[in-house]
Amino acid sequence: MKIVITGGNGYLGARLSSFLADNGEQVIPLCFPSIPTDRVWLQKMYEILDGDIREQRTITKVAELNPDAVIHLISLDHFNSENEPGIVNEVNVLPTWRLLDACTKTGLRTFLYFSTAQVYGKLPDTFIDETHQVNTLNTYGLTHLLSEQICDHYNRKTRTNVTSVRLSNSYGEPIFSENNCWWLVINDLCKTAYLNREIKMQSDGSPQRDFIHGNDVCQAVYKIIQNAAKRETNNIYHISSGVTLTILEIAQLVKAEYQARYNQELPIFAKNHLINNYEPIQTERFQISNFKIRELGFIPEYNIKSGIRNLFDYLEKNYVRGN
Repeated sequence: MKIVITGGNGYLGARLSSFLADNGEQVIPLCFPSIPTDRVWLQKMYEILDGDIREQRTITKVAELNPDAVIHLISLDHFNSENEPGIVNEVNVLPTWRLLDACTKTGLRTFLYFSTAQVYGKLPDTFIDETHQVNTLNTYGLTHLLSEQICDHYNRKTRTNVTSVRLSNSYGEPIFSENNCWWLVINDLCKTAYLNREIKMQSDGSPQRDFIHGNDVCQAVYKIIQNAAKRETNNIYHISSGVTLTILEIAQLVKAEYQARYNQELPIFAKNHLINNYEPIQTERFQISNFKIRELGFIPEYNIKSGIRNLFDYLEKNYVRGN
């Protein structure tokens, strides 16, 4: 299968490109602003595209390749999406429309769009499946919802199977050192612990998250692509672990891994206040259902503990630990 991945050199795109290539697919990553220099990764790729997704000539390049599938990952992150509407629209919305308009005309079989669970806004303490009411609270969520609606239109009106996946919170070590991933909660907690010998939370530790490892995200995407012949009216899938933890619980797991490795107990700070006694937070929790994608055969392989161990392995190979 010939697969184009937009944002193929990004944090998630680089991992997904490698994963699909390792599974025998002909992967063509679209890279911007530059092509990676990692020879091992490059040798896995069937072809490399470079170009700005905001330009029509880049859209044309993708369509002319006549791929079997397009996976569209490019988006401004949560923080940069709060820019002037014209800027965020040029990156987060219009490319989705232009790609679908161009590629459906050349017989594209499968288009997979990466959306976000932020389309739901503040998650209620309940079970949340793909039919749950959306309620966007920021530009990031809004622009992804707009792109989802474009995808729905083309799924109904063309022969292309167009799917939107709503990702919860991914984490894990980067493929390339230049990948911007250390602002992600688990990545940040591990790196701060390793370099600074302390764990700093940006909250009181009570916020809840569903974390899923990047490798499991890749596995989930592959299951969807392999089942693309199964057309659905509601072509939306959650990619989530189905497990909800608080930030403080994550911090405790990072602390335990650090202590097991280096025989040192680290302090945990919540908004610069030291937490002296840990008591599990007893509260109602949301659950982002992954039942629908499990029906395709998806089973998460990573738990948080194994993902944290992998992050520390990466940090040991690439950073010098603080004194």
